[in-house]
Amino acid sequence: MTAARRRRTPDQARAEILDAATELIARHGPDGAGLRRVAEAAGVTHGLVTHYFGTYRALVRAVLQRENERKRELVRKRMRADGSVPYADGMTQVLFEILADERYVRLWTWSQLHGWDDETAPDSPTNLSRLVDVIEEGVRSVLPPPEGPDRARIEMLVLLTMSGAYGYVLGRRYWLADLGHDPAEPGHDVAYRRALSSVLIAYLGGLTP
Repeated sequence: MTAARRRRTPDQARAEILDAATELIARHGPDGAGLRRVAEAAGVTHGLVTHYFGTYRALVRAVLQRENERKRELVRKRMRADGSVPYADGMTQVLFEILADERYVRLWTWSQLHGWDDETAPDSPTNLSRLVDVIEEGVRSVLPPPEGPDRARIEMLVLLTMSGAYGYVLGRRYWLADLGHDPAEPGHDVAYRRALSSVLIAYLGGLTP
């Protein structure tokens, strides 16, 4: 006997489709999924996926937009929590954590390399400048110019953090093993983040030329 189809509200169905698509795309890349595979993973019909998203490319862009918004919200929360110390370890830590999320890094990298978000408007949530906007807004709320770091220094912080975290995520297993360490030991991640944060804090605080 066929099991009864589980009832979902439109918001629940859309969210579950996005969840399934996110996992499949992060694991296999945009080219390794597809509307039918996403529908099967989400337990819905192919027609329902096309009803909500239209095309597979639109679904991929929706996944990217949601993931980027989630990461920006992490930054907003950190900025609110560290209101009196806008460039303390907490801010660099949350930036590192964003890039230390291997699923997100794979998703973001594939989108950049293969142009899956190339139809997105310049001011969309997928644009890196929006992440910088969130950080700058938090800094300005506590240290208005000329006390706080300028936009160029904040942008450089993001680039340095992305480079340091992204490189570590890609190479940590091999590099740590080659150095005779156990890559599964979480203490290495903590130590690296602290070392990277100390450098970034000094830079953002204006301690370097």
